[in-house]
Amino acid sequence: MSKDSVPMFKFIVVGDQSVGKSSFVKQYSESQFIEGMSRATIGVEFIKKLVTVDKRRVELQIWDTAGQEQFRSMIKSFYRGAAAVFVLYSINQRDSFEKLQDWLTELHESAHEEIVKILVGNKSDMERNVQKEEAEKFMNTNNFSLFFETSAKTGENVEKAFVEAVKLVIMRMFTSDSFKNSIKTTKKTPASSKQNTSRSDQPISDITSFPTKPIQLQSNHTQENKHKKKECC
Repeated sequence: MSKDSVPMFKFIVVGDQSVGKSSFVKQYSESQFIEGMSRATIGVEFIKKLVTVDKRRVELQIWDTAGQEQFRSMIKSFYRGAAAVFVLYSINQRDSFEKLQDWLTELHESAHEEIVKILVGNKSDMERNVQKEEAEKFMNTNNFSLFFETSAKTGENVEKAFVEAVKLVIMRMFTSDSFKNSIKTTKKTPASSKQNTSRSDQPISDITSFPTKPIQLQSNHTQENKHKKKECC
């Protein structure tokens, strides 16, 4: 990778509704947790984040997807070009763990076979209904590269999960041409890096975040209702 350019990696976060995907992303991007945050993601939302890992500057484009069944078919297209996927379940919601196989089936149908897969048991600050040993067995059986139990509330292992994912993506880029050619990688030289090149050797904890407006994919039912309102008004 050229020192004058910053590669962009697309990460996607999937899992059942209410496992804490949005809180997981918000904790990483803004180091914040909103108590009682219950607004369901509609379609897909994303943020951009400029990070430094092992003295390499990388821009992450993190896609937070909806867990509702009605959006599943639309979300499949967002696997295209993704370098890594975080598959979340909640350690206090047994059913979210039991549905992981459904998410894996979708992932295998839509993503590149070499995509970096990270299994995440979120809400580790709550009472456990899924044992860690069960998750580790699931990880090994289904060839996940990494497994973390995280807490979007306390921040436990959230940053670590992303840092280790970035490291694996960079490593895989150098060892697999098919992976490198499959991922959505955009190299660019941001103005900020020209003005302050000393940032390139700063630690991962010193991160600039670029939140963006949500992208909302609407179900056919919602679109039909809007169309009817326009006709009658």
